[in-house]
Amino acid sequence: MEPEFHKVDYENSKFPRGKELTFRSNSYPEGSIIVSDETDKLPSNLHVSYWDILAILISISSHIIDVLLDMNLAYRYYLSGKNVYVILTIIFISFPAFVNTAVSIRMYMLDEFETSATMRRLIRTYKISWIFILAFQLAPVIRYIDSLSYALKSRKAEKRKDFASQRKYYELMLKEDSDVALLRVLECFLEAAPQQILQVAIVLVEKKKGSTFQIMHQAGSIISSLLSMAWSMASYHRSVRFAQENKQNMSWPATAIQFMWHFMITVARILSIGAVASAFPIWTFSASALHWILMCLWLAILERTRLCLSKNPQKQVNERTSELLFCAILGLVYIFTYLTPGEGKTRNRYLIYYPLCFLENTAGIILWSLTADSNIRHSWYYVPLIISSIVPFLIGIVFMVIYYKYFHPQTAQKIHLPFCCTFQPNVASPLSPQGLDPNYRFNYISDINAKLNSAQMPESL
Repeated sequence: MEPEFHKVDYENSKFPRGKELTFRSNSYPEGSIIVSDETDKLPSNLHVSYWDILAILISISSHIIDVLLDMNLAYRYYLSGKNVYVILTIIFISFPAFVNTAVSIRMYMLDEFETSATMRRLIRTYKISWIFILAFQLAPVIRYIDSLSYALKSRKAEKRKDFASQRKYYELMLKEDSDVALLRVLECFLEAAPQQILQVAIVLVEKKKGSTFQIMHQAGSIISSLLSMAWSMASYHRSVRFAQENKQNMSWPATAIQFMWHFMITVARILSIGAVASAFPIWTFSASALHWILMCLWLAILERTRLCLSKNPQKQVNERTSELLFCAILGLVYIFTYLTPGEGKTRNRYLIYYPLCFLENTAGIILWSLTADSNIRHSWYYVPLIISSIVPFLIGIVFMVIYYKYFHPQTAQKIHLPFCCTFQPNVASPLSPQGLDPNYRFNYISDINAKLNSAQMPESL
C-alpha cells in the first residue's frame, strides 16, 4: 500500500518544529510522522570561521566610528556658528537612535525561544545604561555582541564534538545577524539618508563658501553613506534568507547585483531630494511628508507588518498601536527605498513604488534646474547633478530586472517526492505573520508502516 501524504498548515497549529508527531484521527492514521520540507537549510558545514568573527568585530568597530564621525560633524557645525545645521544634525542622530533602541528592545521582549542575557540584564538591572545606549546608538552593537557570543559558543561546542549545541548556537548567531541587519537598515535610512540630503543641500547652498578640505570631507561622507545604505539593504536580504529555513540562500553574485540595484536607486534619490531641498526646503519637507503619509496608509491598510505584535492573541488588540508605530517607521524608510513587509506579489508593489519615486525624482530635479540661478547653471556640477538624479535610477531598475531574471533564488522550488504529488512551499517575508511564526511550515504526513526506510528519499526535503 502506498503511503498517504497530507499537507499540514502550521500557521494555526501548535506543533513543535522539527519533531516527529503521531496522530490518532480519521484523517491521519495512527503511527504517522512528519516529513519536513526544507527548501533552504543551514549549510552542512556549521563551522564558525575566524573570518566570521572578524566580520562581527569590524561591524562593531565601523558602527562606533560612524557614530563618532556624526558627532564630530555636529561639533564642527557648532564651532562654525551654524546653529541650524547643528540642530538638524543632532535630530538626525538622536531620532534613529531612539527608534533603533525601541525596536531592538521590542525584538528581545517578543523572543520566546531565546532571551538575551545581555539585554535582559540591561533592561531590568541597569536602567540608567539606556541613557548611554541611546546617546551613542549602541542598540545594534548589543546585537553584534550577542552574535559574537553565539559564534564563540558554537566554536566551543564544535571542539567538544557537541554537534547539537553547535547547530543551536549557529542558528542563534544567524538569527542575531538577521535582526541586526534590520536595525542597520533602519539606522541607515533614518539617519544616514537624511544626513546626506542635508550635506548635499549644504554643498549647493554654500557653493564656494566652504574650503576645499570641507568639500572633500562632505563628498567623502556622502559617498561612504551611500555605499553603507546600499550594503545594508543587500546584507539585510541576504541575512534574512540565510536565517530562514523556508528560503533559499542568496549567492554572492546575487548579493553584488542587489547591492548595485539599491546603490544606484539610492544615489538618484538622495541627489534629487538634496538638490530640490537646497532651493525649496519647505516644499521638499511637505512633499516628503505627503509621501510618508501615503506609505503609512499603504502599510497599515494593505500590508500586515506585525514585527511589534506579541504572539499572545489576548495582547494583540492592545498592541495595535505598536503595529501602527512600526508602519510609521517603515513609512520613513519608504521615502528612500522599498523594504518588503509581507506576503504578496513583489512585482505589483514595485510597479507602484518605483514609478512613483521616479516621477518624484524627475519633478524635483526639473524644478531645481529651472529655478537655479546663473552661477549654478554655469557651474561644473549643474549638468552632472541633473543626469545623476535620473540616469542612476534607471540603471538601478535594470539591475533589479537582472537580479530577478537571472540571480534571484528559487523561492518556490518544486519538491519531487517518490510517493506524493509535487507542491510549492509557501515563502513568508520576515516581517509578515507567517515569517515571524517559526512553526509556519508545510509538511507531509506519511504512514510509518509504509517502510519509509526502503524508499529513496531526497537528500533535502
